[in-house]
Amino acid sequence: MRILLVDDDETIVKVLTNVLQKQNYVVDVASDGETGWEYIESFQYDLVLLDVMLPKLDGISFCRRLREIKNPVLVMLLTACDTTNDKLMGLDSGADDYVVKPFNVEELAARIRALIRRGSTSSSVVLMCGELRLDPNLHEVTYGSQLLKFSRKEYLLVELFFRNQKRIYSCGDIVNHLWAFDDELPNESTVRSHIKNIRRELKAVGAGDFLETVYGQGYRINSAFLSTKNDQLVVNSAKQETLDNSIVQIWQQTKNLTFERLTALEQFISTLVVGLFDEISHQKAIQNAHKLVGSLGMFGFEQGSNLARQIEIFLESDFKSPSHFTVVYQQKIAQKLEPLVIALRQEIEGSAKEIINLSNIDEEFKLFNPINATILAVDDDPQILMTLRILLEPLGVQLTCLENPENFWETLRLTYPDFLILDINMPSGTEGLDLCWDIRQNRDWNWLPILFLTSCADAETLQKAFTNGADDYLTKPIVPKELFTRIVNRLQRIQTLRNKT
Repeated sequence: MRILLVDDDETIVKVLTNVLQKQNYVVDVASDGETGWEYIESFQYDLVLLDVMLPKLDGISFCRRLREIKNPVLVMLLTACDTTNDKLMGLDSGADDYVVKPFNVEELAARIRALIRRGSTSSSVVLMCGELRLDPNLHEVTYGSQLLKFSRKEYLLVELFFRNQKRIYSCGDIVNHLWAFDDELPNESTVRSHIKNIRRELKAVGAGDFLETVYGQGYRINSAFLSTKNDQLVVNSAKQETLDNSIVQIWQQTKNLTFERLTALEQFISTLVVGLFDEISHQKAIQNAHKLVGSLGMFGFEQGSNLARQIEIFLESDFKSPSHFTVVYQQKIAQKLEPLVIALRQEIEGSAKEIINLSNIDEEFKLFNPINATILAVDDDPQILMTLRILLEPLGVQLTCLENPENFWETLRLTYPDFLILDINMPSGTEGLDLCWDIRQNRDWNWLPILFLTSCADAETLQKAFTNGADDYLTKPIVPKELFTRIVNRLQRIQTLRNKT
């Protein structure tokens, strides 16, 4: 697979090029936007890694120009700006993902793999041709139970044929796909030598006829090895209601649940005051605070969401050793916790009066291109599920909401969704990360796009999410604009790619 990296930071370029090449990607590098655009006009890429702040042609304009000419290449923006507006500007320009600098290289590599996987119907799925099997995750080719030994270039060449099973490749085509622009380009005899080595290895395990020569044209897979493909995602159009009415509607339907969670926190403080701490109540208090973090931010109660986060952190950190929970100690904890909960109630009650004025989003964002797809959302918080329903169904989405993940597999088979939304942390004993991993190991479902909702945006959690097979994530509180953009872009991308196959 070929990646274009457009960045004027030499250090970042050197590190990323090294990491990506070790993962068997062919990498072209441009130090300014105009040079990058010349590469786009000359070569076909699977992914563009694009810095936002570029000389000559900035990343946002570069991305918009790509989409204006209907170029479907995947785009990941590299940006030093971490505000919601900056992210939305990047996504609305046509980018598929963004990473904020400074970034963790391992996390970036995982997100690149995830993005390429969801951008292609076969990028991480094990590919088969007869008894030949190519695993893109392990970079291995096997014939039956025998592992074939290829050099890096030979593996890339075999993968190229696997991914384009009916195409004939000339020596020139192969060079354009497998050698970077800055590499010393080989002559045809070098390409033929690689083909000869591949055939020798295949012959040794009994698969010698896999590659055949089409005289005067090039090479292709022998038709006897070809496998067939797949189904199709249908996306039609439907009408979308305005976002401000949706937010007001959600608040009216779920505000009682918000106040119930707040009251539960106050009741927990009361148990501490009289020295009746118990671990079950403690865990419920953590869950209530955790859910308030996401739901309050979604309604624009930013200060309330921050206060709920402080309460959650406090509840998790100050209760590590319950053996010394004397009455006096519990009362001291209550004295520290009570001002935060009081402030939270005041913030919620004050902000709730302004809920009608939350719709301060630009007019151009109020309506989204409609879609028609089936989505399964799994979250133990009914307020989040109701939010998703009210936000997504007007887009034409057929949404199935599931609070109890114990019924996940049965629901999955019954609904056969095009897209899956998972909460990372669920108190039922079934973790979203585990479900994601199980889906990726399941041959019937490993193609399914998965977006995580999480209140934990630390690097370790995100690394686990992508390692387990996530395609994307959103941090709670949900920003409706960002949710729409991620889902719509992903489904439209899948439709475009499948229409090409």
